[in-house]
Amino acid sequence: MNTLVLGLDMGTTSISAVAVDAGGRVVQSVTTAHRAAVDGLSPERAEQSPEKILNAVLQTLRDLTGNINTAHVAGIGLTGQMHSTVILDRDGDTIGNVITWQDRRSLSQTPRGTLLGELQARATDEAMLPTGCRLSPGYLGTTLFALRRLGQLDESVFSVSFVADWIGSCLAATAPVTDRSHAASSGMYDLVADHWSDQLLEAAEVPLKWLPKVVESGSLIGQACRPIADRTGLPQDLPVFNAIGDNQASVLSVLPDLPGTLLINIGTGGQIVWRIPQFARQLPLDTRVLPGSFGRDGCISKPQFMIVGAGLSGGDAIAWVNRTVRSWLSDFGITVTEDDVWRQLSARAAAAPNTSEELVCEPFFRGTRYEPDRRGLLRGIGLGNLTPANLLASVLDGIAQSMFDVWQSSPTSATSTLRRVAMSGNAVKHNRLLVDAVQRRFQVPVEVAHHSEEAATGAAMLAGVHLGIWNSLEDARRCVHDAAESCA
Repeated sequence: MNTLVLGLDMGTTSISAVAVDAGGRVVQSVTTAHRAAVDGLSPERAEQSPEKILNAVLQTLRDLTGNINTAHVAGIGLTGQMHSTVILDRDGDTIGNVITWQDRRSLSQTPRGTLLGELQARATDEAMLPTGCRLSPGYLGTTLFALRRLGQLDESVFSVSFVADWIGSCLAATAPVTDRSHAASSGMYDLVADHWSDQLLEAAEVPLKWLPKVVESGSLIGQACRPIADRTGLPQDLPVFNAIGDNQASVLSVLPDLPGTLLINIGTGGQIVWRIPQFARQLPLDTRVLPGSFGRDGCISKPQFMIVGAGLSGGDAIAWVNRTVRSWLSDFGITVTEDDVWRQLSARAAAAPNTSEELVCEPFFRGTRYEPDRRGLLRGIGLGNLTPANLLASVLDGIAQSMFDVWQSSPTSATSTLRRVAMSGNAVKHNRLLVDAVQRRFQVPVEVAHHSEEAATGAAMLAGVHLGIWNSLEDARRCVHDAAESCA
C-alpha cells in the first residue's frame, strides 16, 4: 500500500491541498481561490469571511479526496497565513471577520501619533528582542491593541486564534492550539524563554487567557470529526496535526540545511530567508523558529532558527503592473483581459530584458514591514523608455534588488559565501523573468522548486515525520526534491 499524507495551506487568497506519497512525490494537488475578502470596507481594513474560508477548505479537500484513494491516507498537516487574527466566543464560533496580515488600522492617527507607535512605545526593546521581531501592522498583538483602542473589540471575545489553527480546530472539533511559529508571529511570544511574554501582553492589553496553548509544530491535535469527514471525503478519525506558519512550511520543503544557500519566496508578498544555527538577532530582520530535529527514539531536539526579511514586495507588485496597464487602456475605452496583458508584457520584456536598466523602480507600493508608510518610486524616466514592458522589467528588477539589499546588509553575508539561491512561490512559478532578474542580481545559480504548493507540501512533510513515514525533515525534503526533479 502506497501511504499518502496530506498537506493543507490556508493562504491569503487561496486554499491549497496536496497528497504526498512516501517517496516524496506530490501525487495530487488542488488549489481553490477562496474569494473571502470582504468588500466595501475602509482602505485600512483587510478582513475576510470565515465562512467562505472554511467552505473553500472543505471544497478543496473534497476535490482532493475525489482523486486519491483515501484508504491510503495516514494523516493531514496544516499551514497558513501568519499574523492573522481570528476572534472566538465561548462556544468556539467566530466573532466578526478574520483580520489578515494586510490590515493597517493600527496606523490610525491619535493625538500622540499612530496606534502602532503608541504600542511600540509601550513594548520595551528588551522585551521585544527575544520575540525575533518587532510589533508591526497586521500582527495579532498589534491588531488586538488597535481594535481595543478604536472601540471595535467585541465584548464577548473569549479567545483568539490564527487562521490555520482555527481551521485545525474545525477539522478535529477541538479547542484551537498553536505552535511557536504562529505564536511568535503575534509579536508577543518570547522564543528564548519559550512562553508568552508577560510584558508584551501587558503592553498590548491582551489577557493571557485569550491565547491558545503552544505545542510542537506538527504534533497531533486530534482526529477528523464525523461532520468534516462527511463533507470532505476524509477518513473519519484521520489524524490531524498542528499547523506551522506558511513561511516555515515553505522553508522545510525547499531550503536545504546547507551553508551558503538562501531562499527567496514570492507569493502575494516576498521573503528572503536563510538558516542560522541558534537564536540571534540581525536587526532590522526577523528571527523565526523552525521545528527541531526528530530522533529515531521519537524525541525532538531544541528548535532551530532562520533569519527572515519579510513584508517585502512580491506578487502584488507584479500584479500592480497588469492592473495599471488595463486601467490606462480602459480610460481610452479599450478592454483587455488580464491574461492578454501578461502575454504581451512577458513577450516584450523577454525580447529586451535589459531595457529597464535606465528605468529603476522601488516597488514598495504597500510599504514594508518596518516602513509601512513607504511607497514606490520610479526614476530614470526618459522620453522613450516608459513602456509597459519596461515598467514590468523594472518592477521585477526592483524586487530582485530589494532582496539583494537585505542579504548584502546582513552580518551573515560578510561571514559566509553565497553559493546558490532557492526560489519558491506562485509568482516564481508563473514568471521566469523574475527568476532571471534574481539570477542577474545575485550572480549565483538559482534553483526553482519543481514541486507545487511548497507550503502545503512542507505541512505534509512535517506530519509525515510525526507519523514515521520519513526519518527526519531533511530526509523528507530530499525525497520531495528528488521526486520533483525526476518528474521535471
